[in-house]
Amino acid sequence: MYRQLAENKRDKSVVVAESVLRSVEALERKGAKPTFNAILEYLSSRKILSNHRSLRAYLDTMVKTGLLRLRDEPVKQPNVRSKQVYSLTENGPIVEAGEKAMVFHGLNWSVPSKSSIKMKTDIQGLARARIARGTAYGSLEDAIVETLAKSKNSQRVSRALTFGAAMLATGKIDYGYIRQRAKRKGVDDLVQGLLGEINYLLDSPKPAIEDIRTLFEIRRRLANHPRTSVEVRSRRFPLSLDEMLDVIGKQLGVK
Repeated sequence: MYRQLAENKRDKSVVVAESVLRSVEALERKGAKPTFNAILEYLSSRKILSNHRSLRAYLDTMVKTGLLRLRDEPVKQPNVRSKQVYSLTENGPIVEAGEKAMVFHGLNWSVPSKSSIKMKTDIQGLARARIARGTAYGSLEDAIVETLAKSKNSQRVSRALTFGAAMLATGKIDYGYIRQRAKRKGVDDLVQGLLGEINYLLDSPKPAIEDIRTLFEIRRRLANHPRTSVEVRSRRFPLSLDEMLDVIGKQLGVK
């Protein structure tokens, strides 16, 4: 639903994002106003970016995440639009990375009180952000990791693992990126555990589960879905195989 309304549906280039920021800094150092046209000319002259719409997408994301500030500056000429002048802030980039972000990325559950986590991220996180209805949502990988990292009691951890299992099994995941983020946030064991359990459930010839019919249907639907190579299982993982089967089945609409 919300994902379909996203204003930018592709990841941005980290290199270009860094260049946009440097252009604002460089123009300010020269005493020039970092207007849209001035930034575009700076980037175009260095063969970094020359498309108006692409630059607008980068700048809008940086403004929405609080990395840049935008102000309208009136011009002296009559009937001429005011200048849009950009400046760096000391905040951001900040994205939504809680359960609200997972729902945005396609979590197929009724979540009556979705948690909101405002996460300060880096250029990598900014490049993967999506803007929808005025909100900057972090990537699915960041949403899973941050929700796990912010869950401080067993009930919240179980809920975060449930949603994480549903999305890791069925979503489009950059496994290298999620491992990098999980390690940084200290939840690498939980993420690796989830991936190991999912792989065992979907690949093992005789997993110890009760609902064989649901398992076969899930395997059929995910037959061509890319997965990670993680095979190590956690001996005391908080979710049972039957619980994993249940949440993945609900995410796919099988149950």
